[in-house]
Amino acid sequence: MGKDFKSMMTRCIYVGKDNDNAKKLKTATEELKDLRNNVMKRVKMYEDQQKLKRLEKVQVWLRQADASIKESEEMLMNVMSSSSSNGSSSMIKSCHKMDKKLCKKLKEVQEIKSRGTFDVVVENSGIGNGGGGGGGSMMISTVDRDDQTCGLEAVTGLLWRCVTVDNTGLIGLYGVEGVGKTTVLTKVNNRLLQHKSNGFDFVIWVFVSKNLNLEKIQDTIREKIGFLDRSWTSKPEEEKAGKIFEILSKRRFALFLDDVWEKVDLVKAGVPLPDGQNRSKIVFTTCSDEVCREMGAQTKIKMEKLPWDRAWDLFKKNVGEETVKSHPDIKKIAQEVAAKCDGLPLALVTIGRAMASKTTPQDWRDALYILSNSPPNFSGSVL
Repeated sequence: MGKDFKSMMTRCIYVGKDNDNAKKLKTATEELKDLRNNVMKRVKMYEDQQKLKRLEKVQVWLRQADASIKESEEMLMNVMSSSSSNGSSSMIKSCHKMDKKLCKKLKEVQEIKSRGTFDVVVENSGIGNGGGGGGGSMMISTVDRDDQTCGLEAVTGLLWRCVTVDNTGLIGLYGVEGVGKTTVLTKVNNRLLQHKSNGFDFVIWVFVSKNLNLEKIQDTIREKIGFLDRSWTSKPEEEKAGKIFEILSKRRFALFLDDVWEKVDLVKAGVPLPDGQNRSKIVFTTCSDEVCREMGAQTKIKMEKLPWDRAWDLFKKNVGEETVKSHPDIKKIAQEVAAKCDGLPLALVTIGRAMASKTTPQDWRDALYILSNSPPNFSGSVL
């Protein structure tokens, strides 16, 4: 009986699913494996689509993660196989040693996992060269990432880095209407305003719109930089430009131009072009790659429509699962409504929220009819 009792205790305390350290190591290893796969997916996306080279520190981390995962899985296999052994004193000593090894390996896996968060996974190729017009460009697509905002956070993070870290001075964010450009620009603008120690003397937002009005742009800039002159309105465009240049050339500024449809002559407006000395930033949104070229964007960030699976997920998230499941006929109609949004995040969010309380098939048929006969024009911000 004593021997059987020892055997039972050995199995319950040191091996298999009853070993606390073994369970923790199994969970931590699975989490590390998921993190490793996500990092590798990001790396491969940049390598395959943009021919960029992975950072050495990322490569080192991936090697460490692979080795640790392999060792952990082998160790867990050994633990499981030991469940068939008897409960001899030598076995118990062996299990004590194994438990110490499990504890040590668990700490190692957790440490590697803690270092697996990378804002940037590839070398800074073409971005941040600080040179003049039309230099290297980077493109990131909203369909390339798996975050909950369907890629908007990924693009926001990239733009934030361009504005606060890289030497890139002139940045173009482009893509079709409704894809989320204004949302991303708004997030970065607001974040800069919230961070008083951002290093910028002025953070300026200008809504440009289709009908370009240089004087309106000058007036907005003048308000933001606090230039007080009662005779401002009577000054000619050239004199206004001179006053703006006089102030901005001595300060570091971030200028955000939203909804640009054609080239904005920044020099004519009095805005100093960013360079390595002033370290200022100019970011604009546009629907046109051609406008990016005409503006001399050093970095171009392209935002694209969502594929169907991502679009449907975003739509459902805003409608709510309860609404979709409230009637057996709704799901099919809801998918048709979502399809009318054409993969545009703004449309998916706006219409999804509007339909969140609609729990009858007729409500959904009415919405589908309206969208089919007079599709709305979506522009603006997803908030």
